[in-house]
Amino acid sequence: MSMIHHFYIVVFCLIGSGCSLLETRTPENPENAVQYDPPFDYQTVLMNLKKSVQFKDPTGYVRCFSDSLNGSNQFFVFEPSIEVLTRYGGLFSQWNINQERVYFQNVMSKIPKEIQTELQLTNTSIDGITPDSVIIQSDYRLLIPHGMISISGEANGSLRFVIKRQTDGLWSIQRWSDFLGKHDTTGITWSAIKAQFNN
Repeated sequence: MSMIHHFYIVVFCLIGSGCSLLETRTPENPENAVQYDPPFDYQTVLMNLKKSVQFKDPTGYVRCFSDSLNGSNQFFVFEPSIEVLTRYGGLFSQWNINQERVYFQNVMSKIPKEIQTELQLTNTSIDGITPDSVIIQSDYRLLIPHGMISISGEANGSLRFVIKRQTDGLWSIQRWSDFLGKHDTTGITWSAIKAQFNN
């Protein structure tokens, strides 16, 4: 068979298979499109926080905290566990919402897309509630399998959230206190993860 015949066969095959290239296709859903409910109550704040961890979403995560951008006149405050404060006191003396974003982006960037992350809240109780604020206490387990040998991929402890309604009517976490769990022996609290992934 001559070269011309080969050429026509190749062209014919390309044209035959290439027709579908011109057809429209169904658009794909954005991979990182996470649907958050507006936090009109404190329960939704907790739900959105868990969802932001599940989907490794720094923007959704930071939106759970008080900031001047969401109408708060009280800035977010984080109080680390005593054990971590003793070791990293200087780091947490100026801790703010920007540090929250930095550590969260750093740790989540180390976790492959297909690996699941999770925040579990258990033994959750309400200590005080008013029309504009609520105090939540809960045990937690944070699963972040980042694969770094020198840093734990899991944190356990107890937390205390002061969640307030802001001037825009939405609720957010204004104060977060972290504690070592009652029966914990590892000392790996959420505070330790924040300290190790802060830069």
